[in-house]
Amino acid sequence: MTREIPKGSPLHQKIIAMLTARIRFAERSRARQVEKWQKAEELALGFIQESDLDAQRRANREQTGTPRYTTIQVPYSYALMMAAHTYLTSVFFSRSPVHQFAARHGEGEQQVQAVEALIGYQVETGGMLVPYYLWFYDAIKYGIGIIHTYWQDDVVQFSNIAEQVDPLTGKSSKVQTAIEIPGYRGNKLMNVSPFDFFHDPRFPAYRFQEGEFVARRFVMGWNEMVRRRNLGYYMNTEYVTSRFAPSQLVNIGSSALVRPEIPGFILDAEDQGHPMAFYAYEVYVDLIQKEWGLGDSEYPEKWVFTITGDLSLIIGAQPHGAAHGKFPFDVITGEIEGYGLWTRGQPEMVRDVQNTVDWLVNTHFYNVRAALNNQFIIDPSKIVIRDTEDGGPGFIYRLRPEAYGSDIKSFFMQVPVTDVTQQHIARDMETMLNLGEKVTGINEQMFGALASGRKTATEVRTSTGFGVNRQKTMTEWMSAMGMSPHAMKLIQHSQQWFEDAFDLRIMGSLAVDANRFIKVTPDQIAGFYDLVPVDGTLPIDRMAMANLWQQLLMGLRQIPPLMQQLDLFKLFAYIGQLMGLRNVNQFRIQVSPDAMMMQQAQAGNVVPLKPTPTAGAGPQNTGGTSPAGLDLASSQPNLGGGPF
Repeated sequence: MTREIPKGSPLHQKIIAMLTARIRFAERSRARQVEKWQKAEELALGFIQESDLDAQRRANREQTGTPRYTTIQVPYSYALMMAAHTYLTSVFFSRSPVHQFAARHGEGEQQVQAVEALIGYQVETGGMLVPYYLWFYDAIKYGIGIIHTYWQDDVVQFSNIAEQVDPLTGKSSKVQTAIEIPGYRGNKLMNVSPFDFFHDPRFPAYRFQEGEFVARRFVMGWNEMVRRRNLGYYMNTEYVTSRFAPSQLVNIGSSALVRPEIPGFILDAEDQGHPMAFYAYEVYVDLIQKEWGLGDSEYPEKWVFTITGDLSLIIGAQPHGAAHGKFPFDVITGEIEGYGLWTRGQPEMVRDVQNTVDWLVNTHFYNVRAALNNQFIIDPSKIVIRDTEDGGPGFIYRLRPEAYGSDIKSFFMQVPVTDVTQQHIARDMETMLNLGEKVTGINEQMFGALASGRKTATEVRTSTGFGVNRQKTMTEWMSAMGMSPHAMKLIQHSQQWFEDAFDLRIMGSLAVDANRFIKVTPDQIAGFYDLVPVDGTLPIDRMAMANLWQQLLMGLRQIPPLMQQLDLFKLFAYIGQLMGLRNVNQFRIQVSPDAMMMQQAQAGNVVPLKPTPTAGAGPQNTGGTSPAGLDLASSQPNLGGGPF
């Protein structure tokens, strides 16, 4: 599976130098963008760097229990992100199946059903929905979401300990045996963090497929490396020693977000001379074999190299081998931008609005706190100063003898405090929130909350529609940029590597038919198919649709010619499916063909409802029975031996 490139050979050194130059080139081009991604994470988390004063207040609050004020960040960016994410995932993943296809060059309807059934099986069994949700969330938060598509042939190994008898001696002993069985075979998905994704910086992110290389940084577990070595994907693994512990590579993506720790060794385990996990790069290069010293071909093709995190050892080098000839990644961006290297996420777009809202809220609370603390101007020669230094809601100030009989207003005055920040919450904050909604196109109804006051259904639908129209454009953009080419990779991988033949459940509305399964073979999925694009509209309310069909059926009762053109059972099953019923077909009468019933009669599995005429008897009216005496009006075999 891999080219053997010995460590220290001239070819090994040459490829190391070429890969290192490309990775460093990509790292330099995105240095400033990494800081923006860190700030986006902090905005999503509602994180504010704790100041010295806040630290003192927190310590006082935790030690004494006395309430103290702390600077806060309003989770406004988070609310916008979740509203947008809810809309996108509702549009993309409420379809059944998620990936719907149409024939491109006249492929049959059964072929389309076979493709949808196979991809639907891989989406469910391959666990693709979770990576899909993270894919869109990354696009909203960071401005770019990356997903890695690959084909996986799982092999599951487990061991059993069983008693085994020696046929010669008759003695039994316990024997441990290892058993290997095939596991899941199909497409798999993996989310790639923007911090770990490197593409050719000579092209914008949405055109990364036109670049010369793409790389991802990942954590390689020792056991996973052993598996891939035994499958023939890796080489030079004997040189992976403890010096490759991940502590040598600092995760530059670290911010307020707590990330998993990957120790080089388990502290209470025996040192085996190798790390339990280490960082590595998987670099995909569009190269010419002759220039890289890998062959005689002069035509560009995709190769993949696996190199350790310190860029010193190549452990894998092989052609990518996918027939589609593209990098195995798909990208969606959270902004329509054609020329910038990177696009912005929603936290970056509304960062100024977020900062202003935080300032309005915190200054208001500061002013309220100042108003709660009484402020006085006193004459120290007339009042005991020690009494005024004691805090608390109530107080007793003792006067000095010189102040006896004097007007207290002449040496004691409370400073009036005016709340100048009343409009921060009542008016200014609402203005900034409305501005943020206009920037992102997410209105109050999309947050799941209605504005105060009574609203008509038309007002709610109209205001929601304006925001939905903004999001509709983004869903169409993401569908064309990421979901469509990704679905093509799923099909092309399956056409290239799918070798099984088994029955799969028909997906979508056709599943209401009695025969809900289809035989999927490599021949049936051959051909060319296009993904039915996502149009950006929200899925229809199923209960509302079911009620509409019920009203239509009530009206169709008055038009018999139309009723005759409808398959009533299929329509009934479809309405039941809209209402959440999944077992309509089990109540359907299955009519068996006459030939099948004859076979059952000859096998003795059915008995006649009426006695068979005896020899010499006159003609009798069979009443619709077959010559064998079988009542063909019956649709079910009598397996119990009694009459129907």
